[in-house]
Amino acid sequence: MSLTTQEIVIEKYGPASALTLRERAADPVGPDDVAIAVKYSGINFADIQMRLGFYPDAPKRPFVPGYEVSGVVEQIGANVTDIAVGDQVLAGTYFGGYASRVTIPAIQVVRLPKNVDLAAGAALPVNFFTAHLALFEMARVRGGDRVLIEGATGGVGTLAVQMARRVGAEVVGLTSTPGKKQYITDLGATAYTRDEFHADESITGFDFILNASGGSEIRRQLPRLGYTGRMVCMGLNSGVKDGKRNIPRIAWAALRTPRLRILKMFDKNVGVYALNALPILRDESWIRRLTARVAAIGDMDITPHVGKIFPAADAPAAHAFLETRQALGKVLLEW
Repeated sequence: MSLTTQEIVIEKYGPASALTLRERAADPVGPDDVAIAVKYSGINFADIQMRLGFYPDAPKRPFVPGYEVSGVVEQIGANVTDIAVGDQVLAGTYFGGYASRVTIPAIQVVRLPKNVDLAAGAALPVNFFTAHLALFEMARVRGGDRVLIEGATGGVGTLAVQMARRVGAEVVGLTSTPGKKQYITDLGATAYTRDEFHADESITGFDFILNASGGSEIRRQLPRLGYTGRMVCMGLNSGVKDGKRNIPRIAWAALRTPRLRILKMFDKNVGVYALNALPILRDESWIRRLTARVAAIGDMDITPHVGKIFPAADAPAAHAFLETRQALGKVLLEW
């Protein structure tokens, strides 16, 4: 009897209601592959951007979004030796993660770290890799640094705050909602709303800023860097409002993203980086490097926060929940 998989598909661009559920035959397992019965699929803001039609790396429609899953190994290929049937695992999927069963190369699969359950496992791959790349590969954050994390209540932000705190950095976290400030404080950071932060020009001297909004927020945050400060820009979230595909808003956000001039940056002595984790996570050497990091997270005292879990059939509601800024931490789909 052939196995089947259920998938959430983007057939057309549009609101969350455009997501559809389909069933098809499961992919065959190649010699270097692992088949996983998925328990949870992680949702990322990039999934919303690709559903709205302005994510350049997305496949042609129709396609299945999703970058990460957790679950139980059902089958392994003949060449796979370090993963066994029955193992609880987490994995990066590079699209295709909104599915009840996935078949992917074994190199992308990691046994569930100790002290991490399956729900937390699905909250790790994209968020942990992104935060680690930004803080420690690009910006080289270290003890004593002054760090600003925009979107500190989201999946990436939650881990970034903890990771920066772990190495001894002083952390300030931003949120758009006053009611979320306590969440940031509980993570050990100083909390401000975005409006409070912009109103107080004395909050400066940052060694590192993690920017998620893009657009004009880059220009507004750059003066807050101290000498040799680094900013990592990882998105254009300001192009999305209330889950609607608003081309003028997207275009306006892109136009307001500053075109930085090197000569003008000499006096500032600062650096600006752009981070898109997807190309990095297609490189085998980087995959091995980063999966080794996530495998050791059980010893790091770093905990992803799962804010809300939706049944997979309610994927439209899950997208709506995330894109309207209601989420604290990670949002998951459960199969």
